[in-house]
Amino acid sequence: MALAPQTDQDKNTSEKKPDSAVFFEEQTEDYSLQVILAKDEMSASVNLTPLKDKDSVIAVNDITEALYRAGVVDGVDVHALDTLCKNVSTGEEQQNIIVAATYPPEPGADGWIEPLIKTKSSTAEEVVEDETGRIDLYTLNLFTCVKIDQQIAVLHPPELGEASSTVTGKVLAPLLGQELEIRLGSGVRVEDNGTSFISEIAGRGDLIDNVISVNEDYMVHGDVDLEVGNISFPGYTKIRGDVLDHFDIYSQKGITVAGAVGSCHLVTDGDVTIGSMSGLDDGLIRCGGNLKANYLNGITVECMGTVTISNEIRNCVIKSADIIMIKNGSISGGECIALNGIEAKDIGAQAGVITKLRSGVYFPETDRLQTLKAQQKSIAFQNQFIKQVLGPLNKQALAETSSIGAVKKRLEILSERIEILQVLQQEVKRELDAFIFEAHDGNAKINVHNRLKEKVVISLQDITEEIRLEHQGPLSVVADVNNGTLHFCSMSPISVKADEIEIPALDETNNDSLV
Repeated sequence: MALAPQTDQDKNTSEKKPDSAVFFEEQTEDYSLQVILAKDEMSASVNLTPLKDKDSVIAVNDITEALYRAGVVDGVDVHALDTLCKNVSTGEEQQNIIVAATYPPEPGADGWIEPLIKTKSSTAEEVVEDETGRIDLYTLNLFTCVKIDQQIAVLHPPELGEASSTVTGKVLAPLLGQELEIRLGSGVRVEDNGTSFISEIAGRGDLIDNVISVNEDYMVHGDVDLEVGNISFPGYTKIRGDVLDHFDIYSQKGITVAGAVGSCHLVTDGDVTIGSMSGLDDGLIRCGGNLKANYLNGITVECMGTVTISNEIRNCVIKSADIIMIKNGSISGGECIALNGIEAKDIGAQAGVITKLRSGVYFPETDRLQTLKAQQKSIAFQNQFIKQVLGPLNKQALAETSSIGAVKKRLEILSERIEILQVLQQEVKRELDAFIFEAHDGNAKINVHNRLKEKVVISLQDITEEIRLEHQGPLSVVADVNNGTLHFCSMSPISVKADEIEIPALDETNNDSLV
């Protein structure tokens, strides 16, 4: 017969509630059955005692139906029931045999973040292969440079798991996976109910320890070498070590290198600050702001701001749209061009190496004019060469030879090239005809604190002279336009304009001794 479950009064008879309890009993001619239900109803076990002699058969279906009457409707283990009945049939009493069990519902997949960019923490080095299959070991693409308003990550919510039930048939609701806690770093905003992460600035996107951020600064704690590769970054780049030969840096907002730079290209719209740079006559610095360094050797500089060097410029081409300042150092060899003046402790090289200085010149305009003239000369040379080649080819085309097809093909190519050159020639001529030097408030002036050596060629306004004898400073050099010569005078600050300096009447004897 079936018994009712225990009452509350029965349960309170013990200080500690049991983990399971008998909630169903049944006795037949063949056996005595107790069904024990776990407290959480996730399992059911039985006590089964045979009441007849050995070899009495107790059918599995009988126990199954008894379990059903007891309310156990799910998770029944038929194999366990079969073993149970066989053991009881031999006269062996069975105690606490689990015959039904279910499992609690498992939570679904946890929430996760999907980066839409490469990050330093999530991607390995990636080399670039060109069309010919050659690998560029200098470009590694370690991270993604993101743009403003670019989506950089998507947050996926947690998912529901599968529902379950107890052995008594009670439905257990599915469980939700854990939420992923994402913290916002700098330069990021959230949209679409917290699931879409958008960059507010241009820079380096990263995801570290569930913190998503975009930084305008890119810090390299060591050297720029094969582990770092070339750098192309829309923000500000700072290198704490050196930049080895042939590694280039483009960083839109500025570049700082604590150590030395080799034969490299540094390009930025902002400022450049470096320790030193030896470019092997192939190095380049192009900056839209100011340049500061201790020492430069064998490089070309195109700077839209002030060039300030602590020690020396040696065999360089330095162009500045403001001032070139080496107050406590020297300019040795090469060429310096500045709009608002050049100042150095010493100027000139040993062993007769020429040093060229030009001041009061806005180099972007003069460079563009030289480029146009060079293009015009190149186009004229190509036109002349093609015309010389076309004559013999036309004669060959009229003759009946086995190579007539190849001759005609060459004629077609050269004819197309002439048409292209004509278009280019018209464009260059049009720009040259319209070219004018804009008015720039320059300062055609050079200051020397200590020595102005021989073999220094100075160009101020339309006057160019070579210094034949060494001069002791401090002195300023300006143009004496009225007399068509250079004028040497007591040094005044570089901020004093050349046209503010009073030039006395020409003294032929003194002037000859200066040049």
